[in-house]
Amino acid sequence: MSKKTILICVSVIAVLIAGVAVAVSVLYSGVRTGGSSTDDPRYDLMHAVPTDAVSVMRFSGMDALAGMMSDSSSPVSGLFRTGDSMPLASFVETLAASGSMPLASSSAVLSYHYLGSLMPLLVADAGRAAEEASGDAKRLLEAAESAGLYAEYVDCSEFSLKSRALNRKALVLVSPSDLLVKSACRHLRGDVSVLDSEGFVKAAERIKGKELLFISGNGMEKLMDAVFAKSFRRHADFLGSLAGWFAFSAYSCGEDHLYMHGETSCDGDQEDFMTVFSSVPASVSEVSAILPSYALFTATVMSQDLSAYTSAYERYLETRDGTVKLKESREAMRMSTGMSPEEWNRSLAIREVATASFFCGRSLEQVVLVRPENDAFRLLFKDEAVSEKNYVPRVHPYPYAGYAASLFGSLFSLKDESCFTFINGWIVSGSAAGVGEYVSGRALENVLAKYVADAGLPDRLSARNTVFTSCFSLTESREVMEKIFNPDIADVLKASSAAVSYEPLVLSIRREKSSSGFELSLDRTVVTKSKAPVFERDTIVEVPKGPFKVKNSGTGRMNLFYQQDNLYLCLTEENGKGIWAVEFPSLICGRAGTVDYFANGKLQILFASGSKLYMLDRLGRPVNPFPLDLGKEILLGPDIYDFNGRRRYNVMVLHNDNTVDMYNLQGEKPEQWKGITASETIVGLPEPVRTGGRTFWVVRTSLQTLIFPFYGGEPLTRAEGDRMIRSDSKVTPGPDGTVTVLCYDGKERSVKL
Repeated sequence: MSKKTILICVSVIAVLIAGVAVAVSVLYSGVRTGGSSTDDPRYDLMHAVPTDAVSVMRFSGMDALAGMMSDSSSPVSGLFRTGDSMPLASFVETLAASGSMPLASSSAVLSYHYLGSLMPLLVADAGRAAEEASGDAKRLLEAAESAGLYAEYVDCSEFSLKSRALNRKALVLVSPSDLLVKSACRHLRGDVSVLDSEGFVKAAERIKGKELLFISGNGMEKLMDAVFAKSFRRHADFLGSLAGWFAFSAYSCGEDHLYMHGETSCDGDQEDFMTVFSSVPASVSEVSAILPSYALFTATVMSQDLSAYTSAYERYLETRDGTVKLKESREAMRMSTGMSPEEWNRSLAIREVATASFFCGRSLEQVVLVRPENDAFRLLFKDEAVSEKNYVPRVHPYPYAGYAASLFGSLFSLKDESCFTFINGWIVSGSAAGVGEYVSGRALENVLAKYVADAGLPDRLSARNTVFTSCFSLTESREVMEKIFNPDIADVLKASSAAVSYEPLVLSIRREKSSSGFELSLDRTVVTKSKAPVFERDTIVEVPKGPFKVKNSGTGRMNLFYQQDNLYLCLTEENGKGIWAVEFPSLICGRAGTVDYFANGKLQILFASGSKLYMLDRLGRPVNPFPLDLGKEILLGPDIYDFNGRRRYNVMVLHNDNTVDMYNLQGEKPEQWKGITASETIVGLPEPVRTGGRTFWVVRTSLQTLIFPFYGGEPLTRAEGDRMIRSDSKVTPGPDGTVTVLCYDGKERSVKL
């Protein structure tokens, strides 16, 4: 096998497991309990799971399974509502909603098998073996058949099974696939199951707990097809090489967190990538002190001796015939700079290497961060007359591009590693934009270590006895979720992260004595205290593309107004049926609404493009005297207001010179209007807030929230530093012309307007 990504696959598995396990938090009691072999009761029902399972989940009760499937706030709910999983999920959810879940306290197993697509099989404990099903079992069978699923009652006393406990039980099998139900019966008859799959027992013996998740390394490709976008599926073969089976158990949970421990079936075979970590001395990461709080993804390898890691990695590559190209590329680097990657590593005595991705405006940048123990300054600046004491960080050309990737794997390979800087004892390399984020001060303005402390969370990147850690921020990744996950999964992950301000998923590989295990954590929190920003980070104003809901005065129904890629303006019914389409020369400015311009009960559509306001009637025809030229380009708008209810409309628009103005439908500003602007970027249209009998304007900027009088002018809220109002603060009206706001110091304040 050619050289693959080294650790990105370990990072990806964290997200994969989250796709299955995040919502399981509603299920767990909080303590890992005993059990060391597949003879214990936790594995009884798994004797009915066919050997080709790619994933197996064990639940202490049917009600726990129902809670997972019906939790709409949970990312996992999307996984159960894709493809062939949908009928089973709907069936279980319907039973839960009925208020009387059959076999509610009976244990259950949910497994997935690949039959052209991922197909689920539910195995439920139906009580003592008997020729006739119990009342609860009958209700479950009848409900499944009514839902169009295949179901079968199985008296296990008919079989000669290795599990004596299961010989005394009855089971109910449910699946959208008749073939899968029959396959489970055949496996029971032959007393062959997933427990006989290579590596399963080893992983099972190492994991504790009642609610369990098993993932097959061999089935990784099928699982990733169901969860990830196409570009990420290429890592499936490497993930499969990590180990034959992965086993996870949750040990603490709540609405705001899920913590899991994981083990593998790896037994020291050099072909399993997990063995690379078994010989690496553990350490403590320091990378969170140099990561920006807005890091989307980071992964780091740390050790008291990283040469042990590189040696172990090379031994692993030898089992995959991957060392020839590696040696060739290293020799080319030595010829180019006069120093080989191995010599570079020794001269720096590298103790940690990390990669981080973050947005610079709308551009996603990636950097590599190297923490050396030896004096790196002389190596980096040997030809420059500068000392570390008087050095001011700036962007330099980087002579050692690709060195970290050569030593530690392609996770640390960048498309552009042409630049670097030296800052706080770290070498930061990447593109000019990525490195520039550090040189400008933006990246270190509020580092991740401080941000998680403000969130009331421990610094999980800096856990002890760790050799590898990755962190994926669901909140920071909202804008690129569709590029990572399949659409259904992306939608539920975005919905999950929308309710919180910080949702990090962290996967660590811990070393305890001679073994390596996984620790997985998901935290969901609202950060109420954070350092006030000094630098503008995102100065791009979001201009919505629609469609925009508009009322059709002819039919009384809501229609959808939008612009096609060819710039045509279209009006359709909500079901998508077209009403009209008209040619238009330019892009509209992210807003559209209706007005009764002639005060006769007939509504027109008002929108903007360029520097003009446009109006169309319900048949798509231009309305005179529109368009009206406002004199300068419109970036976003209009928002439409009828302040006195007399259909004397005013509109608010954000111009591209960072000013907000109010106009009537003659294109004129009110005589009292003083304008709204800010020294930093205004990122949206004003929001009205009414208190004390007056209306004020809430204006969000890239740094803070400002509140202006109705006719604009100077802002009524002035503060500096951590007393500034957060840009995402709610503004809640209070008595006597006051509003309550949240400031960057975490305190809510009442402001008199």
